[in-house]
Amino acid sequence: MSMHSDPDRLMKLVAVVSAHVVLLPSKEEHMRKPLALIVEDEPMIVVDIEASLKQAGFAVASEPSCVRARQILALVEPDVVILDVLLQDGVSSSVAEELVARNIPFVIYSATDIEGRGEAFKAGTFVEKPADDSVLVALASSMATASTAGELASVWLKSMQVGTI
Repeated sequence: MSMHSDPDRLMKLVAVVSAHVVLLPSKEEHMRKPLALIVEDEPMIVVDIEASLKQAGFAVASEPSCVRARQILALVEPDVVILDVLLQDGVSSSVAEELVARNIPFVIYSATDIEGRGEAFKAGTFVEKPADDSVLVALASSMATASTAGELASVWLKSMQVGTI
């Protein structure tokens, strides 16, 4: 059973994964916000995307490796995943395969071509680096299964127009 369908298990969970502490969103935060998982090994890219997604109303978790991403996916079911192709421990095709098997929508955000990297990547939406964070936020919002995803994108876009970000 996934964390997404068992909210009691999501309460302020701290998962110790390969000696790496991961803070997952609290039950309350995840119940009112869609969850985005960023699988990216470039810290500055993670910081930028995370800030934009949070501004758009997402709860966000991130992991820099295939192994850790799969371990997190064993604990939670994100509403959407932002996935880089090349990570610290190799090509993320195993993560993409798991996302496809579990019907979790994902954006492939990479400077690396996906051709010949695995069939599972074809199920994602490819965005070439670098791209404006607004593109990723719009895609994540449209892919998220939370009923408020459309409202979140609207609020975020309105805040961009008013200059509150």
